[in-house]
Amino acid sequence: MNEGHAERTDGRQAEVGIWDYFYVLYKWRKFIVINVFVITLVAVIVALLLPVQYKATATVVAPRKTDIFGGLGALGQSIREFAPFLRGLSGGQLPLFTYLAILNSRTAMEKVVEKFDLIKVYGIKDSSMEKAVKKLRSNTDFEIDENGILVINVYDRDRQRAADMANYFIDVLNEINIKLNTEEARNNRIVIEKRYLQNLSDLRAAEDTLKKFQQRYGIYYLPEQTKAAIEAAAELEARIIAEEVKLGILQRQFGEDAPEVKTAMIQIEEMKKRLNQMKEGSEKSKNEMSLFVPFKDVPELGLQYLRLYRDYEIQNKLLEFIVPLYEQAKIEEQKNVPVVQVLDYAVPPEKKARPFRTLIVLSVFASALVLFIIISFVNESLLNKKQFLNSLDLKAYNFARKVANIYKIS
Repeated sequence: MNEGHAERTDGRQAEVGIWDYFYVLYKWRKFIVINVFVITLVAVIVALLLPVQYKATATVVAPRKTDIFGGLGALGQSIREFAPFLRGLSGGQLPLFTYLAILNSRTAMEKVVEKFDLIKVYGIKDSSMEKAVKKLRSNTDFEIDENGILVINVYDRDRQRAADMANYFIDVLNEINIKLNTEEARNNRIVIEKRYLQNLSDLRAAEDTLKKFQQRYGIYYLPEQTKAAIEAAAELEARIIAEEVKLGILQRQFGEDAPEVKTAMIQIEEMKKRLNQMKEGSEKSKNEMSLFVPFKDVPELGLQYLRLYRDYEIQNKLLEFIVPLYEQAKIEEQKNVPVVQVLDYAVPPEKKARPFRTLIVLSVFASALVLFIIISFVNESLLNKKQFLNSLDLKAYNFARKVANIYKIS
């Protein structure tokens, strides 16, 4: 290099100063400038030749929750708890993440490819759907922003087609979402319908049995305390059965180990304990005045009537709950309306979105500059070597010498 690299008499190499680095850069300036210029020029040409793409954007928000059970009082509260499960996927806690999964699905991508004949547009010679889907994925971007809005971005060389594709993704999202919701709602309707039909059968049996008992023994009246206890127990038992229906739906949707399933099981267990206390009485109720008379304290014949009347009341209470639930399940199954709420449809963009030509050129320029500066220092180091340990070192030296000769570096 220069005397900064000269070996001292004690065998140690002289220290390298900052000016030595500037000296190397100055010495190899022609090599650096020419190569960086050529590579940057190529980058400019390539950037100019890259096809322009436009970005069209559509936005979607989560569906608003509507309360259609508000006029049903306490019964409506119970049914409202079922509403998300009856509505299937659209009633879930995170509908936008469901939308993301649908938009990124192969089914959605293939529908867009077929609609806009993208195999031809993208110039895929072997007509491969897989390649077309892969290309389309690279030209789409779906995300949920910080405001909880689903953003659909589509890139294309044609600004009108970009907007049309973004809007068609919304149509596809609606179509697939309706299909999935309908399928889920049908499964829920089948579960509820089975329980509804069983309830009708049980109610008829309870009515017939109670009627026969009344005709045989002539019992048609219960004391108010006993009647109140029966009605309270019947309502609680009807709620237990309803919660068991809900538990069945939860188990099918989320599995046995889901937190929602475990919570529902605990609630059912607690209600069963309370029901047992009402039937058998508790230590607390024995020592205090109670509105409800434990069933076991009723005389034998009255107890038989009580049980029959209780079974009848249970089926009545359950029917009050299950009928509107069943009707709502049928409505949800037959729904065929768009559920996706569009905030903004895409319009043809005015400005190009990519390529980022300036960024491409600057990145290539910076990378080339760093690369050739490093090569210059390596070459200078090779040219200053006095000894070569192997043939590889010698070849590297010869290469550095050849480069120096080409650029007339002495």
